[in-house]
Amino acid sequence: MKILGGILFAALLPFLSSCSDGASRSGEAARVLILGGGEHHDFDTWFNLADSTTLAATGTRVRYTDDPGTVLPGLESTDVLYMNNNQPLEDPSLRQGIFNFTGSGNGLLLVHAATWYSWPDWPEFNRDLVGGGANGHGPLGEFEVKVVDHDHPVMQSVPDTFRITDELYRFEKDEDGPDIHVLAVGIEPGTGNEYPVAWTLGHGDGRVVCITLGHDGDSHEHEAYTAMLKNSIGYLKN
Repeated sequence: MKILGGILFAALLPFLSSCSDGASRSGEAARVLILGGGEHHDFDTWFNLADSTTLAATGTRVRYTDDPGTVLPGLESTDVLYMNNNQPLEDPSLRQGIFNFTGSGNGLLLVHAATWYSWPDWPEFNRDLVGGGANGHGPLGEFEVKVVDHDHPVMQSVPDTFRITDELYRFEKDEDGPDIHVLAVGIEPGTGNEYPVAWTLGHGDGRVVCITLGHDGDSHEHEAYTAMLKNSIGYLKN
């Protein structure tokens, strides 16, 4: 298990956490647990080191793990669970714990791989917490993203349109799932087809934010992505 990417980042964390522009309505820093790990992505570089640094600079208290066995006890001291993983999550207690955590009023942030249909034996996850999922995407390349709800808190300081190099997930809504509120769409080069890249939904008393962007550094170092990431934590914590 990797926690916060090593000694250097851990040493900087108290200083970074003193920056309070990420404070919640209660005035307390948001406590975020990031769950990474799986295939086809450099989770440690981008979802751990890069995203932890981005969030900690706003005052967020960040922990990262790629060990699913540490998540359930960790939720007791967490405000927002940030999942970007696609590794197996086979423990029924953990699966139920994620639903209970969100439904009881906490925040769930699902980014990139966590919005994919990664767990065919756990359809409830995609149906109820993602609102659907993706089974395909175009080649890694540049495409345009268009914001469709400029006034939503997650979209604050995000350009109305921007270009990004990433995988455009061909997200499909689950007709049996809850309503989703689309915040931004990606436009597929060549076809002009539009697919949601950021949306919100509710589960019980909790909030969920889904962002399909985030394959590698072209996204994690993009100002629009980092703005959405920081805004999502504030929205979910409040």
